[in-house]
Parts: sequence; structure tokens; C-alpha cells
Amino acid sequence: MKKILKFKCLVSVALLFALLPLNCVFAAEESDLDISGTPIKDKWALLVGISKFQNSSMNLKYAAKDAADFRDFLVGKCNFAPDHIKLVTDEGATKDRILDILGDSWLPRVALPEDLVLIFISSHGSPSSMDVAGVNYLVAHDTNPDKLFTTGIPIQHLAATIKERVHSNRVLVILDACHSGGAAEASKGLRRVGNVDAAAVAQGAGSIVICSSSKSESSWEAKNKPNGVFTSALMESLKAGGSTTKLRDAFNLLKDKVQQQVVSERGVTQTPVLEATRWKGEDLILAAVPTAPRPAPKIDDEPAAPVRTSSSSSSEKTQAVGKMSQGAIPDMAGDFAGTNGFTYHYWQKGRSCGWAMPLLGMTGSGEISADGKKMESKWWGAVSGSCGVDLEVDQDGKVVKMNCDNGTILTRINYGN
Repeated sequence: MKKILKFKCLVSVALLFALLPLNCVFAAEESDLDISGTPIKDKWALLVGISKFQNSSMNLKYAAKDAADFRDFLVGKCNFAPDHIKLVTDEGATKDRILDILGDSWLPRVALPEDLVLIFISSHGSPSSMDVAGVNYLVAHDTNPDKLFTTGIPIQHLAATIKERVHSNRVLVILDACHSGGAAEASKGLRRVGNVDAAAVAQGAGSIVICSSSKSESSWEAKNKPNGVFTSALMESLKAGGSTTKLRDAFNLLKDKVQQQVVSERGVTQTPVLEATRWKGEDLILAAVPTAPRPAPKIDDEPAAPVRTSSSSSSEKTQAVGKMSQGAIPDMAGDFAGTNGFTYHYWQKGRSCGWAMPLLGMTGSGEISADGKKMESKWWGAVSGSCGVDLEVDQDGKVVKMNCDNGTILTRINYGN
């Protein structure tokens, strides 16, 4: 009961900012930076979505899927190069890996002052009341809610990292406040103690912050699709005016869509907030084609494929992982994130399987080998092709990673029904 009560005190990452003094989030610069007339040379994005935690009592519904869907949208509609996006979800979204990508191995080493950097976060956060020193934390996949100091990410640390280590003068932070349903079914808000203070987050020249709801509201899941209302409306609004859609125009449409849907479905209000008090120059066009794109550096920061634990002995586990009995058929059904920047949805019937990438209008099929270790895959649509695939299987017989002979690696992000 103790852990359950503490879990119900978890709030979204967005709520954390509302609980901090203004000068604890981003140290404001004394002078604004006028970037009017300066083109976007390149574009980078870090997308974090965590639906599954080591502590399963904290699991969410659509946070990981929202991040994956948004990644596909950025590539397909907003001219982001697939290798310029880091999608960090579920088992891969550990404390160390999030901080490494954000402040060490990736963003600080790729983004230049005239680039655009987008950071999207969907996860739990902790209120100050859960920490003996009153510190707020971002909850990573491996965070222990009883040991936030050693396993969580201090929100002040995260904010300072963005400000001090990401070199871009254009930073767009999007926070979809995802919670678990403790207070109300399908609500993303555990309790209405105030949501993100966008003005606090947006301090610093060239920063824009969009939050899924105002400080006094909760954020909600959609009833008619497997996404958050906010993230779904965000993608629809950004493509409404085509490739020249301005961010403020998209936000105005987004705000109306979210308010109308939540009032219709829930009878309550949800009001997204945009803060850009220190942004100077022309409005941001997220789909702008970069004028001087650069190759992304090759950084091997992919997490190992997850291995499910059971009550089996260590020797039994060793024999089970990655090995199938003769004639056994591994389970392919579910979603996989590819190193090419796309999400694949797989379904299966016996040794035959199929997959789809709806955003690009592509479908494919595969046939699993008799030993369950390989698959021949082919696809058609925007492009056609084929490849051989080596399958990595966990002890439960589920495929956790696919290594394609064309160089693409697919890592499971969730399981089919």
C-alpha cells in the first residue's frame, strides 16, 4: 500500500515546471537574440516517450506510441532526416541514456547555433513532496519512486542541460503531460495541482515551449484513437496548412481542436499553452527544408534488446534467450522502431507475417524460416525491395530485435494483443 500511495503522487513532467521558481528552470539571458532572416541550416530532434517502466505500477498507455508517431510525422511531413532524430522509449529510456543523448554524446555534438532543435517529452514526473529535499524529478524507465535522488533526473538538471549544453539558438520544447489513471479513468492527470508554467520553461533567447494543458487542468487520452488528444491534434494542426504552416497558426488550430474534443468527450476543459516571450524574429515553420544539412555522426548508443525475466533458473534462461526449439514459431506481432527513423507495425499468422508503415503508404510481408531464426522480407508502395532478416528472440518466444542485411535494425517497442 505504501508504494501505491506514493505512485499516486506522481505527476507529469509538465507539472514539475509549475512547482519551480522562475529562476530555477532556465537562467534568463539579459539580451534577446534576433534571428530574423536567418535560415534553418539543419534540424535535430530528441523524442522521449515512456509507457512501460521497470516498476509496472507506473505504466502509461500511449506515451511511447505518441513519441513514435510524432517521429514518423517529423520525417514524413516536416523534412527531418531520419538519422537526425533520436526516439527514446520504454526500456531504452533509462536515466543514463536520456542524459547521455541530451547532454553528452548526441545533441551537444550535432546542433549548431543556426540549427533547429526539437525536444518532445512524455513521461511521469515527481512532485517535490516525494523528495526529502523538495526536488522535482523526471521519471525514467528505471527510476525507483522510493529512491528518486539516485534513480531520477532532477528537473533543474534537465532544464540546465538544455540551456547550457544544447548550442542551438532555436529550441522548441513540446511537453505532453502524461500521467497514469489514478484519479480518473483515461485522464493524464493524477490530480489537479497545476500543470506546466510555460513562461517559466521558455526563458532564454530562441526558446519556444508548447504544453498540453494549462496549470489548472489535466491532459487526456483520446477516446477514438490510441493517442493523447494533444499529440494527435498537434500532428493534424502542423500539416493543416501544408509545408508552410507557421507554428503559431498551427498552435491556434491545435488549441481549438483539443478544447473541442476534450469538452465533447469529457465535459471538462484542456487548454494548450504556447510561450515564446524571448523569441525574436519570424515565426517558426517546423517543416522548413534545412538549407545546409549535414550527415549525422554515427553514435552507437542503442540499448540492448530487452530480455524478459521469469522464475526460471539462470541456466534455463541462457538456453531460452535467442534459441527456438525446432519447428517453433516466434511471435512477431507488435511495433518495432527502426534505425532508419520509422515505426513498423507487424501482424502474424503462423510463419507468415505482414507489416505496414501507413505514413509512407508502404506495406510488406515476411516468411519465417523453419528454425525460427530468420525471415525473408519484401515490401512495396513508395519504394519496393527485399532483404534477409536475422531474428533475436527472448525466452518467451517473442522477437525483440530484427537485424536486416540492408543495415537496418528494428527494435521492439511494444507487443501486439
